[in-house]
Amino acid sequence: MYLDVLRESPIIPFSNFVSRGNIRDKVDIARPRNYIDREVYRLVRQTYRDRASRMIPILGSAGTGKTHAYHSFKDKERENRKKLEQSDESQEIEASQIEPVDWTIVYVPSPPASIRVLLHVYTCLIEEVGPEILDMVSEKLVKKWGGKKSGLFQKPKIDEVIQKGIREFPGVFADCVKALVTYQLDKNKKALAERWLLGEDLQPEELNEIGINSVIEDDDICLAMIKIITENLDRVLIFYFDEIESPYRMHGEVAERKFLEILKRLYNEVKGLVITIAVLKEIWPRILEIADPPLRSRMEPEQELKPFSLNDLKIFFSKSMEVFWDDNNLNPPLYPLFPLNEKLIELIFEKTKGNPRNSIKLCRRFIEKIVMDEMTVEELMEAGVSIVATVRPPIAAEEIIDFSKPQEKIRKTIEEILAEEEYIIDANPQSVAGAALKTIIKIGEEKGKQFNTQMEFKFLLGKRTQTLAALIEVEKKGGFKKWGFEIPSIKTFDRSAGVAGYYAAKRLKDAIGEKAINAAILIVPKGTGGAKYEMMLQNNPEIHKIEINNEMGERLIEHALKYPTKEGWDLAKIIFSDIGEYVPPAPENEGNT
Repeated sequence: MYLDVLRESPIIPFSNFVSRGNIRDKVDIARPRNYIDREVYRLVRQTYRDRASRMIPILGSAGTGKTHAYHSFKDKERENRKKLEQSDESQEIEASQIEPVDWTIVYVPSPPASIRVLLHVYTCLIEEVGPEILDMVSEKLVKKWGGKKSGLFQKPKIDEVIQKGIREFPGVFADCVKALVTYQLDKNKKALAERWLLGEDLQPEELNEIGINSVIEDDDICLAMIKIITENLDRVLIFYFDEIESPYRMHGEVAERKFLEILKRLYNEVKGLVITIAVLKEIWPRILEIADPPLRSRMEPEQELKPFSLNDLKIFFSKSMEVFWDDNNLNPPLYPLFPLNEKLIELIFEKTKGNPRNSIKLCRRFIEKIVMDEMTVEELMEAGVSIVATVRPPIAAEEIIDFSKPQEKIRKTIEEILAEEEYIIDANPQSVAGAALKTIIKIGEEKGKQFNTQMEFKFLLGKRTQTLAALIEVEKKGGFKKWGFEIPSIKTFDRSAGVAGYYAAKRLKDAIGEKAINAAILIVPKGTGGAKYEMMLQNNPEIHKIEINNEMGERLIEHALKYPTKEGWDLAKIIFSDIGEYVPPAPENEGNT
């Protein structure tokens, strides 16, 4: 019966052996991470008292649970919030208890480039806490600035409230203050202010209506909003930066330096933060070399994630199977490790050295073998006993067991599974921009072209600084031709970029007008349109448009460091016009390569 349930279930146990920030892990084994949890909670309590920000690195090899650690913190946050809601304020706290502290953890997946990182952080904050954070902050500030009604028919004057707010938050904060006050006090313009605060692009006439000149994707505006929010929340925010080595993978040391500069700005300029950075253990020494001395000196001592013990793995397996049986409305089997066995779990532990991801992957694949009738439970039992018996020196003659076919079959299966690599591809603006630039660099180098690249290219438009995703300078007779590269701030490539496409095109047009670049490439989702957008492109033939969808973006990312896709080749051909036509890769089974 249990095997039939496994075969008929649409989801096999341990399918999510790679943790993702947006998918909650159902089972947590806390022991390998207890000391890290205690350290982070200590920093949260200290930050709650003095509002000074802190930064702590969490190290671990691939698959040791860096992303999973975020989910465990998120579960603790939910428990903590319930306790705070249920606690009676008049009830005294026992001396043995830790003072209650309100905190929220925000998952920040690291973008593969250093383009608009602060917008990325701000978006993660808003999506995690929700629009209600705007209600809390704006209501508190408006009340502080005299915006509370003083009588039944007396309404606060919005302009006076805004002026008081700007006196407290002058300069670059002015538009943030206007948006928050308008959002709280002006019912007619609240929707427009909310769209601006949520990072949506507004038409110029809509910006004029609420008296705002800037867009929130600008780094300084994003940082100003983050500062206003954190200074007016009665809780600590934990920013959990995951995989901070990603910029280096795509663009090298320059990108990583820029990313670390963003972290330093958050640390230096924002109050009430615990910045947690999860990074590969093997990469950490290089990051320390790149980081400047002030940043290194202010970091807390790094904490390292430990692998599973054998007992941890057994507990994790049995708990995960218990969740599966419960989801299928069944009492668990009497043997908690079914359909595997203790000896096989021990072998998996020996092979993976307790690495959680590899251990879970092997458990899943052996369950798949049983479900697909490629192996029987009996074969696993027999092979498990014989393999583990050969791992330890025999004590008595009867312990020497002949090798069997099932045992060899399982040995081979384990080696094949551990050799596999898993890829998680998310086609967002940062990853597509990074992959596109990497493709151009790869093709240009292979064709022997002379060129330079610069990410996050800044130019002056009047007195304001504008930023493009990248600059590509190609050597021509008599100098260099400068290509600007831009991509709109969007969530997906399966929907039109809308107004964001127009603003991205306008940035390129402004850069050409200021002679910062000679020509430009704009990557947008397929089907992006609009009268102003189309007119912008028609009047500026130097802007070359490339349209892609999510699937094309994912292929571009996957092949950025391998053989380029047709879209990647066409992109590079705009810049290097003489590279010839695209030649598809030869099938893998042809030739010796």
